[in-house]
Amino acid sequence: MVICWEILRALASGPQGPSRLARVANVPFDRLGDYLNPLISAGLVRVEALEGHDLYHLAPEGMQALADLDRVIPKLLQ
Repeated sequence: MVICWEILRALASGPQGPSRLARVANVPFDRLGDYLNPLISAGLVRVEALEGHDLYHLAPEGMQALADLDRVIPKLLQ
């Protein structure tokens, strides 16, 4: 759950390609899809093919999920 939160937080600053997203969210590049695909399936993240490269965006539903997680995750990590 924390890794998905980090991905949503990273995307809140704007659309990102997979390499940058993995770096900003501190997820190994080869594992990014394991976390990103469920977020896409849930409608929290959108993917756009731009000039042959994927660009990931935070969907409106993802913004709401991020707001919810921002309230819950810190309490769980105490």
